Amino acid sequence: MNKNIIVTGGCGYIGSHVARAFKYADAENIVTIIDTERREHTLAGIDGFLQADFASEEALAMIVSLEPVLIVHCAGTSLVGPSITDPGEYWDNNVSKTVKMLNVIRHMRRKPRIMFSSSASVYGTPEFMPIVEQAVTDPVSPYGQTKLAVERMLHDYSAGYGISSLCFRYFNAAGAMPDTYDLGQEPGATHIIARAIEASLTERAFTINGEHFDTADGTCVRDYVHVWDIALAHVKGYHFLTSDYPQDGAYVMNLGTGKGISNKQIVDYVFGRYGIAQVYFGEPRAGDPAELVADTRMANELLHWTPQFSDIETIIDSAYKWYRSR
Repeated sequence: MNKNIIVTGGCGYIGSHVARAFKYADAENIVTIIDTERREHTLAGIDGFLQADFASEEALAMIVSLEPVLIVHCAGTSLVGPSITDPGEYWDNNVSKTVKMLNVIRHMRRKPRIMFSSSASVYGTPEFMPIVEQAVTDPVSPYGQTKLAVERMLHDYSAGYGISSLCFRYFNAAGAMPDTYDLGQEPGATHIIARAIEASLTERAFTINGEHFDTADGTCVRDYVHVWDIALAHVKGYHFLTSDYPQDGAYVMNLGTGKGISNKQIVDYVFGRYGIAQVYFGEPRAGDPAELVADTRMANELLHWTPQFSDIETIIDSAYKWYRSR
């Protein structure tokens, strides 16, 4: 049986954990990473690696040659702010190149299933909490718009060409590889857990953006999910796509915990446990909603997936150990 699995962007933060999860789940899985960057620590135990753009002729030829049963498409450009100042890069890298890849896949004799790294940013500023998959999608950034565009593309390619897919809308991925702490985010990450840990390690003062939101402690509330829980959801997602239950089609599921953690709770934990020079409150960031929390019932029920590592202590402690090791 063909057990070839390709992970685009597999040297990145989420992709590296996903690639490892498939090897942990079944040693007979043949996992190949395609990425423009080579990070040696992400390749341990991986069967193949191609340093190339996922839409390059070389990468597309590899996809055709391997005839993978699954492509996990994690590659892309993923920062909200830069997508506003340079939207062309995002539409090219995230959408145009994905079209090119899918147009090769649709002609393959055996079409792989696709799992796509989408984002909660497709919801924009939702009206109701927790956020269900059927909520209105109204992205406020080009980054979110490109994620939604690929979701819609996969829906159409499923209907037109029979390519089954599952889009995971990640909420806030955080943490590092449990136990070994040898996979994690590169320095300079933008979310508050990474920034708070880096501030603690470098003994810098830290600023929380906004203290007058309509939340219990006045700071933003977000749904943080451990990156290893996200990786394990992909394994369960593949079993779902290949089971007798689903009809061929395009599925969309939230990946979160269903629970919110405030900025102040994160900062209090990091600096209470690891120390910091000083904490300040600054102006809120433009467009920041007070609260974003996932409804996770679909993934819970259809994938039988429940986060195991996503308590805030495990997330922060694993990330801290990763940063210390680097």
